Amino acid sequence: MANNNQANQEIRAGRLELGKVLTLPNFLSISRLFLLPLILLTLATKQSVTALILMVLSWISDALDGYLARKMNLVSNLGKLLDHLVDKIWVGTILVTLVLVKGLPVYIAAAVIIRDLLIVFGSSFIANSQKNIVSSNFMGKIAGFLFALIIVVYTLDIKKFEFIKNYLLVAVLIAIILSFINYSYIFIRTMRKTPSIPTESE
Repeated sequence: MANNNQANQEIRAGRLELGKVLTLPNFLSISRLFLLPLILLTLATKQSVTALILMVLSWISDALDGYLARKMNLVSNLGKLLDHLVDKIWVGTILVTLVLVKGLPVYIAAAVIIRDLLIVFGSSFIANSQKNIVSSNFMGKIAGFLFALIIVVYTLDIKKFEFIKNYLLVAVLIAIILSFINYSYIFIRTMRKTPSIPTESE
């Protein structure tokens, strides 16, 4: 009887864990990866308007997954980590494509990708040590907005707005530096709060 009860508990626990993974917010996060090849194809074939429409759909799904997770009480560390990871892959891949087909400066794509990789590694380290994921704050959202803006400007590549690019490039570089400093401060502050592991003598 005890074995049966334990087995039932393990089955229920397994279903609960699966339920935390197979959620609508997580599906929306992953859907951005399914849209990514279509975006890359439309960029490569100079279908700028179609590419922008697909990007907007991706951004809508990005906004929806967080909203639904909070609304449906489905916020989880896995969901946060998945959302972070998908965002970094999505932005990095599109920036590299814009370098190749639209003339985006290489240093911008490189700076964003390096920043994002360091943030992902830092978030993963905090997740492993504290079982918690650091959410994006105001500075991170500003940087994300500027990344989206520069993606739109280079995707449409409208000649009469060419003068905007230089100002936007400077703004993006400043945002990269400030957001990285901000995330570094959050990382250091969070790690200092990590409780020490008691020794056997304690």
